[in-house]
Amino acid sequence: MIDRLEDALNHNHRFSADASHELRTPLTIMRGELEEMLRFEDLPAHAVGNLVSTLDEIDRMSRIVNSLMTITRLDAGGERMDMQMIDLSTLVSTTMEHLRLLAEEKGLPLTCSSDSEVYIFADPMRIKQVLVNLIDNAIKYTQTSDVPPESLESLPVELARGSVDVTVSALDSHAFLKIADHGIGIALDVLPHVFDRFYRADFSRSRGAGGVGLGLAIVKAIVAAHDGTVSITSAPGQGSTVIVELPLAQPPAPNPNQQPVSAGKQQRYQTT
Repeated sequence: MIDRLEDALNHNHRFSADASHELRTPLTIMRGELEEMLRFEDLPAHAVGNLVSTLDEIDRMSRIVNSLMTITRLDAGGERMDMQMIDLSTLVSTTMEHLRLLAEEKGLPLTCSSDSEVYIFADPMRIKQVLVNLIDNAIKYTQTSDVPPESLESLPVELARGSVDVTVSALDSHAFLKIADHGIGIALDVLPHVFDRFYRADFSRSRGAGGVGLGLAIVKAIVAAHDGTVSITSAPGQGSTVIVELPLAQPPAPNPNQQPVSAGKQQRYQTT
């Protein structure tokens, strides 16, 4: 029975990989032919609208295909990884600076608190993909805070409703990345399925926002490929917290010419 289950899982992985690969070429051809048709002069307005709409759907299908190929390769261990020693705290700070404008557009405070020098052995681009996906989700589903920005620093994080808070810490042999928001939250019956492929709790809202239900599945696959785990807790109307746990790596040997850094030093910043 175990052999049959293993064969079925392998068949499913091969099917996803093969189907995704075979779909890429016809989608590329369709996009090229439709773009060529749009260059025709004197096209009726409704025809132009239909062509543009079809191109949007092709782009959406292409994103689905590329995401499926990524997940399949990660699950099968066939995705090429650029593994190197990285400081998770530095990577998180840099990534949050890139996402700061998204938070500012909604008037949300985006805060980060991290232990210094939390080293992991990982592919920096893949870990950044995890960060962008999770922080973008937190921003997307968090309502604007009613608390004045100048008052946020004096409030405990848990009371600063409408904020997105990221924490990096190390404990024993693991690094912990926590992304907490104070947004709309997730229903209890939905939580067990949020990392499933193509699962969306609100289909109309997710599609309108450009989602295809694969973002969290990719996050889970990337984290698993780094021998880590990812979990989420949430309550409707109170927000969600995602915790990513990754194995710690030994930090590089210290430079004798560099000033020592206190082990208890923390860095914190806030953007509003």
